[in-house]
Amino acid sequence: MVEEELGNLWNLQWSYAKHLLKFGFAAWIFGISAFVASLLIYEGPSLITETPAISISLLIGAGAAPALITAFLVERHQRKINRLERIRKGLLSQYETTLLKKIEEGVVE
Repeated sequence: MVEEELGNLWNLQWSYAKHLLKFGFAAWIFGISAFVASLLIYEGPSLITETPAISISLLIGAGAAPALITAFLVERHQRKINRLERIRKGLLSQYETTLLKKIEEGVVE
């Protein structure tokens, strides 16, 4: 039962990561498109030819932000799963110890 739930958590984590990446990149593309469109409306088409190279590289570099945010959130989720696994192992160990004590008491009597 517990193994099944941990398996479900792993599957949930990967689907969560995929959805975050898809949303992050879609938001990035929308943001960049809206930014460029507003600049083109405000400044005109000459803006594309006169943009400094650093501006373009910063816009492209901003694409890494969704991936970094996703990595951070997935790591947080991973830590929660690892904590649950440690708790499960501890509880299983306590259960085995208690069960062995009960068996030893039954054998001694």
